[in-house]
Amino acid sequence: MDVRRLQAFAKVYDLRSFSRAGEEMMLSQPTISAHVMALEEELDTQLFDRLGRTVLPTQAGNVLYRYCVTIFSQLDHAKADILALSKRVAGDLLIGGSTIPAQYIIPRLVAGFLEKYPEVRIELLGGDTSEIIGQVLDGGIHVGIVGAPALQPELISRSILEDELVLIGAPRFVAAAAGDQDWRARLTALPWVMRESGSGTRLALEQALIRSGLDMRDLRTVLQVHSSVAVLQCVEAGLGVSVVSRMAAATYLERGTVVQLPVDGLAMRREFYVVYHGRRYMFPAQRLFLAACGELS
Repeated sequence: MDVRRLQAFAKVYDLRSFSRAGEEMMLSQPTISAHVMALEEELDTQLFDRLGRTVLPTQAGNVLYRYCVTIFSQLDHAKADILALSKRVAGDLLIGGSTIPAQYIIPRLVAGFLEKYPEVRIELLGGDTSEIIGQVLDGGIHVGIVGAPALQPELISRSILEDELVLIGAPRFVAAAAGDQDWRARLTALPWVMRESGSGTRLALEQALIRSGLDMRDLRTVLQVHSSVAVLQCVEAGLGVSVVSRMAAATYLERGTVVQLPVDGLAMRREFYVVYHGRRYMFPAQRLFLAACGELS
């Protein structure tokens, strides 16, 4: 039911007059009548007996009015609770992260944030960059941290951290990656483990290749996976080479099961962005979390 129709009905009930109800609500009498008639049509019953200038509620009108009192009271309580919420740092905060932010950036951010604001309840949702941006746009999450800026005009993207991408492979690929051929020829000859379309890592690789005069289709992809962890495990198993965040590869590089491969002409740096909806109201928890993200810059 439309709340405006219920408000019009309740005002007529209180004042026993369509015209006086219109004056108090600053609406025309025909508009008030239309709201009440729409309710009667929706409920398939008559709410008022119209006896000349006298307006009397029917039994159905009395029942609906009792419910209206409860509904309006609950709405007032909800408004009061929301206003109270906006004056303290509490409530739910839904954060989305693409693979690297979700594993290596957001946990550190959340730990510091909750230490300051323990009343906030945080839920972390994962996905690739395009999925997280889509959820921010749809309102499914409040804040996203991803590996590429959002292109939608409603969304605001702010760079918060820079990352280096490295070409990695099992030690047996070192010789092939460092041969006498031009580095472009060496890259296209290697087997590749690739991230899925929509991944920020893949997008950064595509852009680096374009700057170097190569196309993603020039690479020999043998396997496509959906997370950096899967990439690292496949590379460690010797299935091929790949490009990943240095943050993600650090442990594997330290233990020597994966090595960084030389690639002279492919400089790969990218930024991580905090993304939020620029046209939606932000509760204090969201505003303060965005401020915490800015401290990473």
